[in-house]
Amino acid sequence: MTRSSFILASLFAAGVAAAPLSGALADSTEMAKNAKVSLVQALEAAEAKSGGKATEVEFEDDNGGRWEVKVLSAGGDKLTEYYVDPNSGQVTGEEEQTFEKYFTMLKPEAFQKASTQLKDAIAAAETAGKGKAIDAEVERDGETVAYEIHVAGADGTKEVNVDANGKAVLD
Repeated sequence: MTRSSFILASLFAAGVAAAPLSGALADSTEMAKNAKVSLVQALEAAEAKSGGKATEVEFEDDNGGRWEVKVLSAGGDKLTEYYVDPNSGQVTGEEEQTFEKYFTMLKPEAFQKASTQLKDAIAAAETAGKGKAIDAEVERDGETVAYEIHVAGADGTKEVNVDANGKAVLD
């Protein structure tokens, strides 16, 4: 095989391997957009179950689809992932998580005391992105929190960043 044939074969193989992944992402996005229970409703169900505050929400399309919501306990000492049914809004399971990297850099109490919480950041992102939030997570911005939220709308999916004061900016 010549070098150029090898390169073309490698590019073709990479394209074929990536095609299902992009299709899976599109399916997950569509499932999240069309779920009877919104991202915010899933977040509220998980927070009600735990008494804590959500740090991350995403839709997973495995097992027929479910919302996965990570919640920091009210005491700031435990991180739990809750599974929420996208049709009923019921919490169907939970799994304790290890503290993630952003909590080693950002103190849990800073997250809990933030003036803008994830639910409010999602509302700001949906307005700015003109669509429905399909995932959201807390990030560190200096010593304060910020949020990264993906919003699916009629013209595709957009990343919206929301700062600690609730200001949303399209990325």
